[in-house]
Amino acid sequence: MTNGLMMVIVLQLQLGLHVGVLAAGLTLAPWSAGLALASWAAGARLVPRFGHRTMPLGLAVLLAGALAAIAVYRTADPTAYPAPLLPALAVVGLGVGLFTPAFFTVAQRPLRPQEIGSAAGLLNAVQQLGATLGVAVLGSVYLHAAGPGGAAASLHAVQLAFWAAVALTVVSLVAAGMMTGGPEAGTVR
Repeated sequence: MTNGLMMVIVLQLQLGLHVGVLAAGLTLAPWSAGLALASWAAGARLVPRFGHRTMPLGLAVLLAGALAAIAVYRTADPTAYPAPLLPALAVVGLGVGLFTPAFFTVAQRPLRPQEIGSAAGLLNAVQQLGATLGVAVLGSVYLHAAGPGGAAASLHAVQLAFWAAVALTVVSLVAAGMMTGGPEAGTVR
């Protein structure tokens, strides 16, 4: 899903605002910085201390960032670069960075040592499938809604794609709750 959001942001900037490739790509830098910082903090400190509880925290932070981005897009001038979007994207990155190390830890927790290599490969494949589906679904939402309608239609379309991402994040929160249930859920090996 997050790969789909990144693509939609870049499409909106390039197709809707006619921003150059470099500026559109650099718009995602706060996202990457937040992801890097939160991944380090989650892996080094939060997951070892709080275990599976880091996963829903990450999704909640991601959700807050996505809702902040929707608010920015809702009030944005359809012809101007949305600079207030940058902090919202940093928050999305923080959420992804908090979620990911906890997810991989929880997913591999019940495995025996000889199963971890195969499971890591499977998790990577599923992660790639999710990225592909995110690009397909959110990209389709954006491109269908934007059509040939210009900057205003592009701004509306990116909001729809973010709302779809919010819905998927809520589904992920429910799935994370199901994944982390049980008496051993708080322990990390």
